[in-house]
Amino acid sequence: MKRFFAGLALAAAAPLLAQPARTPTQAPTVTPPPPQIVGPDGRSVDAIVTALYQSISCGPEVEPNWERMSSLFLPGAKIVPPKAKSDAPITVLDGNAFRDRVKSLLASWKQKGESTALYENEVARQEQCFGRVCQIFSTFETRHAPGDPKPMYRGIHSIQLVNDGSRWWIVSLAWDGERPDNPIPPQYEKQ
Repeated sequence: MKRFFAGLALAAAAPLLAQPARTPTQAPTVTPPPPQIVGPDGRSVDAIVTALYQSISCGPEVEPNWERMSSLFLPGAKIVPPKAKSDAPITVLDGNAFRDRVKSLLASWKQKGESTALYENEVARQEQCFGRVCQIFSTFETRHAPGDPKPMYRGIHSIQLVNDGSRWWIVSLAWDGERPDNPIPPQYEKQ
């Protein structure tokens, strides 16, 4: 009788035994993304700050280099311009909103018959870096033409940078402009 039940069990198991062994499910293969080519703008703190000024500067009837500017900012980076009035709320912009704001400014200049050229250059810098983070205070001047004797606007950019191990990125940019009640302090002037 034992043999009978053993034979039945073997006969019942035979179809299962005849099946090939299952191959364990393997995790999907993830192909690593190709290495990102780091252009010269992200290779150093100096290069990325210089690129920021070069990308916003433009001649008459020409827009700033928005593509280049966009490549400097980490996705999700914040741009915080000065408040228009003392009672106005602080505005936080992304790259697209900043582009729209500058386009509107250039259009208003054109409507008034002013030059739409915008040349911004750094005149002094203080930077503090630790490891892969950097804080820059960059004093700048804005002119309609590079040779204009007097700037139309001066201020200080506060630029926060991070390095992801391959390149530098701008994480945030905030600034304020010089006014009679807000002069640029001597330590941030040209040395």
